[in-house]
Amino acid sequence: MLGPLPLFHRVVVIVATLMTAIASGAWIAHFTAIPVAVGAGAVAGGLTGLVVAYALVHPNARRQPARVARRR
Repeated sequence: MLGPLPLFHRVVVIVATLMTAIASGAWIAHFTAIPVAVGAGAVAGGLTGLVVAYALVHPNARRQPARVARRR
């Protein structure tokens, strides 16, 4: 989705996505009625973050080359 990135930038995007997702999952789970849900929310957020990070850094398989008109 983001296009071809160098390795360092891919790692930064993955780490930032995972940290945000884990924190979001724990924060959402903190405000539920179940007191043990913070750990489960962090795990659910981490798994969701893995899926989102994969979607962000892997290219689309259906990409077609651009057509370029030749000048005469």
